[in-house]
Amino acid sequence: MEYSANATVKQAMLRAHEERGQVLRAIWASIFVSRRAKILRTEISRWA
Repeated sequence: MEYSANATVKQAMLRAHEERGQVLRAIWASIFVSRRAKILRTEISRWA
């Protein structure tokens, strides 16, 4: 998406892109942590 935008708009778009990336990484991290926690709980309950 190329169009003429001033420096302020370009900076804001880059900042929004970075923030979106951080949110997505946090979501994926929480999903994987919750899956690992479930796996650990089932392994512990199996051996108990």
